[in-house]
Amino acid sequence: MNNMNLTPIPQNYKNNVEWILGAYTDAGITFPNGFQKDAIQNAVGARKTNKWKNWRCDISLVKNEKGQYIIVEDSGTVGLTGKIIPISEIDKLMAQGSVLGPDERLSRFTSMFNSGGNTTGGGLFGAGKSVYSVASQSYTYYYDSLREDGVYVANVNRCGQVLPDSLTNEDAKKFIRDKTGLSEKKSTGTRIIIEKPREDLIDSIQNETIIPFIQESWWRIIERLKDGAAISVNGKEVLVPKEMKNDATHHCELQNAETYADGYRVKHFGLYVFDNGNNRWSGISYYRKGMKIGDIDLKDIPKKIDGKFWGYVEVDEQWEDELSEIEDRVHFGVSRGKKNTKTFQNLKNYCNRKVKANLEEWGYIKNKETEDKKLQNEMQEIANDLQSLFEKLGFESLGKGPKKGDFSIRWQHVVYPKLGSEEVTTDDKIRFSILINSSYAADKKFDYKIAVVDPSTGNEVSKIDENEIIVASNDRERIDSVFVVKPNNSVQYAENRIVFFVKVKGSGKSVKKELSFFYDIDKPDTSRPHVGLALHECIFPWKNSRRVNFGEMLHDVSYSIENKRGLELKYRLNISIHNASVPTCDKIVDIASLTGIVQPYEQCISDPIKDILFDQNVYEQYLTSGILELRARLIAVEDSGEIEKGDKITSYNYKIYLNCDEKNGFQDSFSVRSVDAPDDYRRSWCETGNGRSITLNVGHPAYLYVSDYPEVQHEYIREQMLKQYVMLYLEEGRYDMFNVSGQIFTELEPQEAAEQVLNKMESVYSKSLR
Repeated sequence: MNNMNLTPIPQNYKNNVEWILGAYTDAGITFPNGFQKDAIQNAVGARKTNKWKNWRCDISLVKNEKGQYIIVEDSGTVGLTGKIIPISEIDKLMAQGSVLGPDERLSRFTSMFNSGGNTTGGGLFGAGKSVYSVASQSYTYYYDSLREDGVYVANVNRCGQVLPDSLTNEDAKKFIRDKTGLSEKKSTGTRIIIEKPREDLIDSIQNETIIPFIQESWWRIIERLKDGAAISVNGKEVLVPKEMKNDATHHCELQNAETYADGYRVKHFGLYVFDNGNNRWSGISYYRKGMKIGDIDLKDIPKKIDGKFWGYVEVDEQWEDELSEIEDRVHFGVSRGKKNTKTFQNLKNYCNRKVKANLEEWGYIKNKETEDKKLQNEMQEIANDLQSLFEKLGFESLGKGPKKGDFSIRWQHVVYPKLGSEEVTTDDKIRFSILINSSYAADKKFDYKIAVVDPSTGNEVSKIDENEIIVASNDRERIDSVFVVKPNNSVQYAENRIVFFVKVKGSGKSVKKELSFFYDIDKPDTSRPHVGLALHECIFPWKNSRRVNFGEMLHDVSYSIENKRGLELKYRLNISIHNASVPTCDKIVDIASLTGIVQPYEQCISDPIKDILFDQNVYEQYLTSGILELRARLIAVEDSGEIEKGDKITSYNYKIYLNCDEKNGFQDSFSVRSVDAPDDYRRSWCETGNGRSITLNVGHPAYLYVSDYPEVQHEYIREQMLKQYVMLYLEEGRYDMFNVSGQIFTELEPQEAAEQVLNKMESVYSKSLR
C-alpha cells in the first residue's frame, strides 16, 4: 500500500468556472459588466506598487485570418514573473498543500486554483482569471507576457488544459503568431487573448455599452490617471463623465477624513442630487481600493428625489479589509447573511446619517436642525423686544457679556468605577470633590446640600450631605465626598443625578451643579456636545458696554472649558481678533495660544490674558470703526477617545464694537437656547454665572400642545421668556425692582415675597401687550 500510485480525480473544467455566470446573475448584473470589472481588477492588482505611473489596461476586439478575439492587455505592470515551473511540478506542490509565493505570478496564473498575492487591487479570491475562460465559447484563452526581467513567455488555457511548460522568447513569439495571428506583446505586462468570445461581450465592446460600466466601477481610479496612464476600449480612452457632478442641483464632498466609530474612519464621501432626474447613476455606492463594490441600503428617502441622486463612500484600509471579508465572490456587494455584521452596519449607518443631514440642509427633508434655527431666530427676536421693553420701563440694566460671578462652583477629581463611563451598579463608589470659589469682598457663609435626584420627576431620592461652610474673601474651599450606590439611595435601572446646591446665606443667590450616573442601565447616546467653551471674564474700558476705542484695552480675558467626558482632555486654545464688519471676517491679529489639561467631568478656567491693546496702527488698515469678533478655538493636542489630535473641538465667538456704540443698550443681556427635555417638569428656566441664559423646554407637553399653532406658540414663548427675564433679576440679587410700598423685598415674609415676584411678572406682561 505504501507504494501505490495515485492519479488526480477527473474534473469538469466547465462546471468549475461557470459558477461565475450564476454569481453575476445573482448579483443582478450582465456578463459584460462583470467581465470588465474582473478583467480590469486583475490589471489593477498586477501593479508592483500602488502607483499609477505608466499603467494602462486596454480592452479591444480584434479580427484577423485566424479568427475573432477579445484582448485584455495591461502595461506598466511587472508581467508574469517567476520561475518556469513545469505543470507537473506545480501539481505536485499543490497536492502537498504548498502555496506559490507572490512573485511566482506565471505559475500561479498557469495553475487552475492557485491565486492570492494581490496587494494592489480590490480582488480577494474572486473570479480572477477564470472570467477569461467563461468569456470564450470554447473556454479557451491564450496569454503572453513581457516580464520586467525581459523574458517573454506564453501559454494557452484550453478548457482547463495548458502546455506542460510555458514557452519563452522565440518559441513563445512563434506560438502566439501561429495560433492567433498576433505579433508578440511589446510593452512590459500581460496580455489575455480570448478565443471565440461570447456574442454579448463582442456587442458591448463594438457598441461601447461596456464603457458606462467601466466608468461607474472605476471612476475613482480614472480620476487619478494622467501622463499616458489610462483604461481604454478599442483604443478609446475611458474618461470620467463631466455631467455626473456638474449638473447636480445640490452636492457635498467630505473635506476631511472623519471617524464614525472607534476603528472606523471614512476617507471620502460625496452626494449629488439632480432635481431634473438627469443623474447618470443612482443610490450610494461604496468603493474599495478604487473599485465599486456594492450599494448601501438607504431609508427615509423623500419620494420627490427617490432615484434622483447618487453618491459614494470610501473608508480607510483597516475598514476596507473587514469589508472585503464579507463581500460576495464577484465583488458586487455583500454576501447573503452578512449585512448584519458590525462592519457593514457601521458603513450603512454612516451613509444614512450623512445623506439625511444633507437632505435636511437642502430642504428635501423637514429638518429638525432647520426648525431649531427658526426657533432660535424667533427666540432671539423676542429677546430683543423684551430687552427694549425693560429698558423703556426703566429697569436697571443687567449689563452685557460675561461677568465674573461673586462665587462659582466646580466639580473636581470626579472618579467613576469604570474609566470613561458613567454606568454603575450596586456598591459601586463615585468619588468627587466640589470647589467653591468666592470673589466677595468679605468672608461669606454658604449653605450647601448634596443629594441624589430623579431627573424624570425632579424628586429627591436621598441626601448625601447638608452643611454650612465659610469661604474667605477671594479664596476657595473644597468639599470631598464618596457616594456608595445602593438601591435605597438611588433609582435602579434609571438615570440619577448627584446635585450640589449651594446658597449664600443672607442672599438670594444660589447655584447648583449636576453629575449624572446610570444605575444598571446603559448610558443613552444623546449626541450632545462633549466639551463646552465660554468666555469666563472680559473687562471692558466702558461699564455695561462692549465699546473699545483706539488705544484702549480689554483686561483679564479668560475662558471656561468644561470637559463633560470621562477622559482627560489636553487642549490648545487659539485666540484671535477678526474683522466682523465684512462678510469674510478676515483675521486681523493673533492674540494668544494657550495650552492646558481638563480632567474628566471637570471645568477649568484658562490663564487670563491680562491686556489686549487696540493699536490704531494695527487695526486702521482693516477698519476705523465697526464690529470686531474675539474668536477662541479649542483644539485637541493629543488623541482622547473619539477626539483625535488636531481636531477642532469647539469655538466661541464674541462681538466687540470698535470706535462705535452698540445700537441697543440692553441687547445681549442674556443668551437664548432651547432643549428637548420631555422628562423635565419645567417649561423654561434661567441661569446666571459665566453667561446669563434663558432656556425654553421644547419637549414639555405645554410647548408641544401649541407647536402646531404658530401665533399661539409665539405668545407662549414670549410669556415664558419674559417670566425668566424677571427671574434673572431675582437670581442676580437685583431686588430693588421687587420692593413694594416702601418695604424692602428681602424683609418680606416668604408668601409676600412670592406674591410680589408673581405680581411683577404679571405687571410687566400686561405692559408688554399694550
